[in-house]
Amino acid sequence: MFIFKIFPLFAFLLIAFWGLHQIGYFPERLNHVLFHVGLPSGSVWKPTWSDVVTLTGLITLYIEIFKSTRTSSISIVDHTLSTIVFVGFLVSWMVFPWSIGDKGDSTFLFLTIMSFIDVIAGFTITIAAARRDFALGGRE
Repeated sequence: MFIFKIFPLFAFLLIAFWGLHQIGYFPERLNHVLFHVGLPSGSVWKPTWSDVVTLTGLITLYIEIFKSTRTSSISIVDHTLSTIVFVGFLVSWMVFPWSIGDKGDSTFLFLTIMSFIDVIAGFTITIAAARRDFALGGRE
């Protein structure tokens, strides 16, 4: 369980996306409908792989922001690794054609932006928490 505290979860998404590309699944099948759900309004919701990947990224972003509220030396390592993962996302998006696919899908870009938000939020929250801890510790 310690590995999840120190290792950024977005790295797993980056590795999963790359791995699914290697076996020929992504990005070609990102727009395939997974299932159909009938809604009370009479409409039918048809989520695609792209929707699932984006929702997974949002859940991962929530967990990563929650992790960034820690004020320990482990959080510094986590933020550093998150920055490296963001650079991996950014370079992959700019350099490798598999990150956008033939149809110019934006799913990987959304994951890249979520990774960027994770980095910025992590450093911002840690700095704010450190200022608060410093201010409270200095008063007597």
